[in-house]
Amino acid sequence: MFDFAGRTLSVERAQAYIDKGYWPDESFVDVLENDVKLYPDFVHKDEDRSLTYRQLWDEVEAVAAELYHRGIRKGDTVAIQLPNSLDYVVAVFGIARIGAIGVSLQIDLGRQAIESSLDRSKAKAWIIADSFRGQPLYEMAIDVQKSRPQLEYVIFQGDASRAPAGALTFQSLRESDKRLGAAELEANRPTRLDAFLMVFTSGTTGSPKGVVQLHANYLWAARAYAKNFGYEPGDAVLDIAPICHQTGMLAGVMMTIATGGRILLLERFSASRVIKWIETEKPAYLVGAPPHVIHVTNAPNLKNADTSSVKLFIYAGAPVPSSVLERLQSDGGIKVGGMFGWTEGFLATATRPDDPLEALSSTVGFVIPGTEVRLVDEDGHDVAPGEPGEMWARGPNFAAGYYENPEAAHRQWDADGWFHSGDVLRQDENGRFKFIARADDVINRGGTKIDPKSVEDVIAAHPAVENVAVVGAPDETLGQQSVACVVLREGAEKFSLPELRDFLAERGLAKFQFPDRLEFMDELPTTHSGKIKKKDLRERFRLEAEGK
Repeated sequence: MFDFAGRTLSVERAQAYIDKGYWPDESFVDVLENDVKLYPDFVHKDEDRSLTYRQLWDEVEAVAAELYHRGIRKGDTVAIQLPNSLDYVVAVFGIARIGAIGVSLQIDLGRQAIESSLDRSKAKAWIIADSFRGQPLYEMAIDVQKSRPQLEYVIFQGDASRAPAGALTFQSLRESDKRLGAAELEANRPTRLDAFLMVFTSGTTGSPKGVVQLHANYLWAARAYAKNFGYEPGDAVLDIAPICHQTGMLAGVMMTIATGGRILLLERFSASRVIKWIETEKPAYLVGAPPHVIHVTNAPNLKNADTSSVKLFIYAGAPVPSSVLERLQSDGGIKVGGMFGWTEGFLATATRPDDPLEALSSTVGFVIPGTEVRLVDEDGHDVAPGEPGEMWARGPNFAAGYYENPEAAHRQWDADGWFHSGDVLRQDENGRFKFIARADDVINRGGTKIDPKSVEDVIAAHPAVENVAVVGAPDETLGQQSVACVVLREGAEKFSLPELRDFLAERGLAKFQFPDRLEFMDELPTTHSGKIKKKDLRERFRLEAEGK
């Protein structure tokens, strides 16, 4: 098994998953190779080019050979910092073909976080886009490389005609005629307990940590969730979520490959462009983040579009208001699939395709079969049925730990392998789970605990509201007061706090749930994966209270 400081997966637990049949003797590379044999002519597409499975595999083989001839071997790490593109998929599997580990870096990550991630992962090569939305990346990467002797190669991805003289381009790698021999491939062949991808967390709970996903746990997760949502061979999956994050890579790429589906990748998002792709490419699934769901729902041309091919719009990352999901289904005929989990363990729960709208809009679904979950109180004791508690989880879906970060790993996982999520949920009488809040998102107003999502859901139903977050702010008397941070829909007029309270009262909220303050904002701070950064909002109000 791939070993490192910060590994929390014990040998005994890994063997138990093997013995139960959860982790068969194969890698994700083996699965892709089998797709090539079964479905050689199925076509994948991004905004610039198309590839069949056969062509995709040819490029994977070429990249693997070129990296190998530059000294990359099994167990080495190669950073990837790319937009949504087929090049990203080729890079991941080209690296994995020789047993190396792809290190997924957020495309718009700040330089300080990039440098710490490169140092922590010990990357020997770095495949990076020329630029992203006007920001030069390759130039920055060359500068970063100067102080990192272990970073031997910076590989330019993008229009090769724009590459600086002497630059090593990804296009030259994927178009190479080089191939590895059987002996070289066998010596570097990844096994189920080898590392597949290292993903740095989005950082809403502190500095990013390198999560080590093995072939075994990633493959089990992709198959289990694809089965849950009904993925089938040949299904096209239109991914508009960033594939440098879990939702996009898992549901958009890996679940698709695990079932012989077709990958469609959209990088430049607009609701009208998504609808155009739906009408021309006929995807069975859409994969996005909460803002994508909201914008598609609000698109004026949704009602008249042909969305009949779409089985589900799958999303994760943060709760979406129930009023949005109701309009998406009534106006566009599109149902949603909700996923709840963490970078460290993919999913703990998910909704099912036949769930009623009420369940889709108010719960995060059922626990995934094979995954264990507990809801515990502050002392780590199981709560009574129906009571809220912090979710702990473990299972064959979980990563092996945090790369070279044992302190963080042992804060998150306990000695029995339970991952302590910091998320508060409640299980209803039907077995579904309802997300309440991050443990630190719950507002303690004068000793009364307020669930922010229950307030957000009602505010989101206001016809003038585009997006909303309710957070706690310091208050001398109450300890905390609640603040509704509202983004208005385009053209909508502001409303007053009394008007908002009347709106909430008409919909059955108790007075203690009414916001104490109302703040209008142009946008809410979010991570690249679409999670609202409530920590940033709380910090803003803390500094305000301190007069800073």
